[in-house]
Amino acid sequence: MNELGTIWNLDECIDRRLITTKLKQLEKDGKIDFKVSGDILKIEDIDLEDSDIDTLIKLFEDNDVFEEPDYEDEFISGEGTNRGYG
Repeated sequence: MNELGTIWNLDECIDRRLITTKLKQLEKDGKIDFKVSGDILKIEDIDLEDSDIDTLIKLFEDNDVFEEPDYEDEFISGEGTNRGYG
């Protein structure tokens, strides 16, 4: 089983709109919850399939979105937004 990191850095992201569109689609399908605060993205895997995870990881790699495994996710106290950019 593939694993998707929880915290991602959008600082160098090439196409935030593309990333946000894909995340909103997965959220609408009930597969994830996500929040964005500044350049930090937090994803909660609810019901992702391995193919969804592979697609997201490839999309993130292609758009310079980097995992932040050591990030303290203190912003996730409701201050972030899952409406993204656009």
